[in-house]
Amino acid sequence: MSSDSRKNLFYDVAISFAGEDRRQARSLADELVRRGVSVFYDEYERSSLWGRDLYTYLVDIYQNRACFCVAFLSKHYAKKLWSSHERKAAQARAFQDQGEYLLPIRLDSTEIPGMLPTTGYPA
Repeated sequence: MSSDSRKNLFYDVAISFAGEDRRQARSLADELVRRGVSVFYDEYERSSLWGRDLYTYLVDIYQNRACFCVAFLSKHYAKKLWSSHERKAAQARAFQDQGEYLLPIRLDSTEIPGMLPTTGYPA
């Protein structure tokens, strides 16, 4: 991504997760913020989310407004409509950029649609 394209970004990292995995997502979000990273994490954005069409707004966040998307993959993530929506937007961005945009963190071994077994994960 060119430096000109980065001017339109709002966040260094957008975090995608299922509600059941909020503890892990919050822990990462808090640590990133402590290190000076700008983070899209839903609890930090309550006032900006109020009254918005979340379907459209979240596509924009996960597809256009972050340098990276960290996704907490789990059995819960695989079942949720919102996390699926976020993942699809992030995957579209990764496909468009042809780079490492979607950074997955596996919380269990559940297969996630579109996440190939050749994808690297942190140990």
